[in-house]
Amino acid sequence: MELPGRCAVVTGGAHGIGRALAEELCARGAHVVVADVNADRARVVGERLGGIGIGCDVSDPDAIAAAVQTAEQAFGPVEVLCSNAGYTDHDDGMALSRQDLQRIVEVNLLSHVWAAQAVVPGMVERGRGWLVQTISSAALITGPSFMGYTLTKHGALGFAEWLSLNYSHLGISVTALCPNAVNTGMMGRDEAAEERTGNGPTSAPPPGIGEVVEPEECARMALDAAASGRFLVLPHPRVGESFQRKAADYDHWLERTNARLRRMRGESV
Repeated sequence: MELPGRCAVVTGGAHGIGRALAEELCARGAHVVVADVNADRARVVGERLGGIGIGCDVSDPDAIAAAVQTAEQAFGPVEVLCSNAGYTDHDDGMALSRQDLQRIVEVNLLSHVWAAQAVVPGMVERGRGWLVQTISSAALITGPSFMGYTLTKHGALGFAEWLSLNYSHLGISVTALCPNAVNTGMMGRDEAAEERTGNGPTSAPPPGIGEVVEPEECARMALDAAASGRFLVLPHPRVGESFQRKAADYDHWLERTNARLRRMRGESV
């Protein structure tokens, strides 16, 4: 993956991991298009990187297609697409409304599909392309995540696997970034003051979350993996260890994780 002079699009690129991916792509020589529902912030980041920033609601396939078209008009064929946008629900999963559930499915899951549909045909025609999908450790080990977030992240990882299985022989490389806790705005980081070097956590993580990594580290690891053709990226090694324990004894893993979540909620175990 030789990035100098090539076109890269990052959805959800105005903040957090997306912003870090855009910066890392720029540092490696790519022309970057930052697409985000926060159009003003996207323009700030895009212009700072010498690229462009545009508004884009990733739940709308037409909006993603338009973002890709804008990128190609500016910098040529999209060689790298980082499908990064996402968010979490906060309510009781059993009480989640149809509208709220549809929204998180559209943003966290279907946006990866719409992004791939917008760029994969052209990548296949050229015989090369790189898809970097920001997913979550929740896709592998669930843990302390909400229902809508959990089910969409599992689905997103399944889609990434499907893409790799069906398109790798056609020159399409798929990389799934599955971090646990990352120092973004949700952890109290000042998004407006972000610099490429990071500025450290500004608040303590919730109990039981464990290590908090920087988005810059996630971005570096993801692009290194994409460059070498690796699929799974785990910035938190303990996620891989837990995933292995889960595969080795699913019932025991469920029992242990159930007890851990109850302790985190302050319940007696």
